[in-house]
Formats: sequence, C-alpha cells, structure tokens
Amino acid sequence: MDLRERFFNLLDSLSALRALSRIDMARLTEEELVEQALEQLVRYQNLESCSVFFLEQGELRCVAGTSMSEIHTRRAGIQMHVSRGSSQMHFGLGEGIIGIAAQTGDLQYCNDCQQSPAYKPFPDEEVGRPGSLVCVPIKMGDRTLGVLNASHPMNDYFEPWQQHTISLFCSMLGQMLHNHRLLHDLEYVVDQRTVELRAALREAEQLRQRYERLAAIDGLTGLHNRRFFFDEAGRMLAQVLRHDFACSLLLLDVDYFKRVNEEWGFAVGDRLLCRIAEILKAEARGGDLVARIGGEEFVVLMPDSQLEGAHLLAQRIQERFALIDLGVEIGRPNLSLSVGVSMLDRQKSRLRSPAELVEQLYTEANQALYQCKSEGCNYKAYSL
Repeated sequence: MDLRERFFNLLDSLSALRALSRIDMARLTEEELVEQALEQLVRYQNLESCSVFFLEQGELRCVAGTSMSEIHTRRAGIQMHVSRGSSQMHFGLGEGIIGIAAQTGDLQYCNDCQQSPAYKPFPDEEVGRPGSLVCVPIKMGDRTLGVLNASHPMNDYFEPWQQHTISLFCSMLGQMLHNHRLLHDLEYVVDQRTVELRAALREAEQLRQRYERLAAIDGLTGLHNRRFFFDEAGRMLAQVLRHDFACSLLLLDVDYFKRVNEEWGFAVGDRLLCRIAEILKAEARGGDLVARIGGEEFVVLMPDSQLEGAHLLAQRIQERFALIDLGVEIGRPNLSLSVGVSMLDRQKSRLRSPAELVEQLYTEANQALYQCKSEGCNYKAYSL
C-alpha cells in the first residue's frame, strides 16, 4: 500500500469517527442511534453490510442493520423492500463468530467465511456467505453491550488498520450508547419523579382543602362554624366600614332545646338542627354569613342591611321554623325560636377595629337574645 492510499484510508477512518461523534443522540431512540452509526461506518469504510446485536439476558439479538445498497437506495429516494434475515437472528454466547466475540470480549476476524466452521449463516440468507467478517464487541468498561458485525463479499478484505478503525468506532459507539441510556434513564426517572411529585402536590392540596373545610365547617349542619365566623366576619366588617354600609347581626337560639333531646333523643335533636340550617341557607341573602356558633345557637351577619331588613329576615325564619316537620313519629313539635338582633353603630365603629366590632355586635345580640328568653321565648329583641 503506497503512502497516498494510506493517507486516504486514514481520512476515511477519521471521517467515520467524526461522523459518529456528530450524531445528536439526545433526539434519537437507541435503535435510531445505532442505525445512523452503522450508516456512517458503511459509508466511510466501503463495507458491504453492517449490523449490531445487543446482548440481553445472555442472548444476542439484532437491533439494526444496513448495507451499502440500502444507503444508496435511500439517498436516491427510492422506496424498496429490503429483506433482513438478521432482524430475526439471535445467537447464544459462544455461538457463531459473533457469539465468540461476545463471550471472549475480543475482536473476531474471519477472512474466509465459506471455509469457517464457526460461521453460522442466517436462516434466509439468499446470497450465500460473505467473504470476510469482522465481529467487534461494543463495550463500556468491562461490560459488553453488544457486538458489531461488518462484512464484505471479498475474502481477506479487512486489513489490520480497518480492524483497528472498527474497534475504535465500537469503543466510541459503546460510550455513546452508555451515555444515551444514562440520559434517557435519567429523563425517565425525572419524569417519574415529576409525576409522583405532581400527584403528591395534588394530594397535599386536596388534604389542605379538606382540612380547611373541616376547620371551617360544622360537621352536622354543613354551616360555617364558630371559628370561621369570627375570622370571616372581621373581614366583612372591614369592607362595610370601607364602603360606609350598614350592618346587622341575628343571633338565633332554639327555645327549650334540651327538652327535645330528653323527650325524643339526640338523633331527633340533630335532625332539628339540620332543618334550621336548611331554613337559614334558604332565607339568607347571597352575601350574608351564616354559621352555627355552638349547640342550638346560630348567627347571621347581614352586611348592607338596616334594622328593617334584619326584622323581616328574623320573621321569615321564625315562620318557617314553626312549620318544621321532624318525621312521622313526631310530626310538628310545639317548638319556638328566639332571635336577638343588633345593628352597627356608626359612631362607635370609628373607634374600634373590625374584630372588636364583631365582638360588640355579637355581645349586643346575645344580650337581646337573653331578653327574649326572659320574656317567654319566641320573641325578637333588638339592641338599639
């Protein structure tokens, strides 16, 4: 081989390695990466055909293969069915020349496949055995990932420099496959962790909302509870003061409720409380704040409502309460509801915080409620 031929062979070898290094593996599947790598090797090394077998669970299976004729066909834009017997081929360790390469971890070269007893033909091989065959392990460190096969129709085709080039090519390909698997395994782990994190965040948000509801809602009646009422009422009073609105508060209490539990049982008492809650929800306005303060005591905060509006609401609630039906075994019990009403004093409001005004309204309505009780119940009393 003259110097010029050696120079061009070196250029071809470097071109194959350079083309392999420029493959954008992040955008490719593992099979696509191998296919592009084989195309560059066949193109720059003038090989008849190449294939790659991966070692999986002690067996070599073909994942990709190409030939010079296929490359020319694709580059010409011609659609052509190519039979690939190797795609159905598999070898055990030590079986055939490829199996020996995988088992020993060393390059195996057969310069005359026609005469080699180690060569194992493909089941549907149509053109007979190749002349020369090189099988090179694709390794990452001490681990064999697979084997690259390169063949040519001529006997004694692969010179030592070509074998060395293919070995270097396989070393680079092994590193690329290792990195590709690490990259995509990492992406898979990240995707899985992202899915798990999103699920955990959704669950945490659902739990937060659930606990907020539990913290703010009375479990029996479904109305807001005492804690929520005093927190939210302060915010609503701040809006009332900002816009210079009126505001009224109704405090309602079932007369002689203890007698209900004693005569008919706690289940009936609970049913009565739920009926009251239904009445309050139906009669209150959309902007009103309705809550169960505790026991048989309920409250309605009415922003932008004068005393007359509060009086009308109290009257409707008492009328509907008198018609409550607790079921066939009890029917309409002779029960009454007392209501204490208070109204925001604009003069006093200038000197107090919204939270203090809520306490003031509640205290005044509670005093009016006790006035009702002292006068025989089923009354409405007003704190003016």
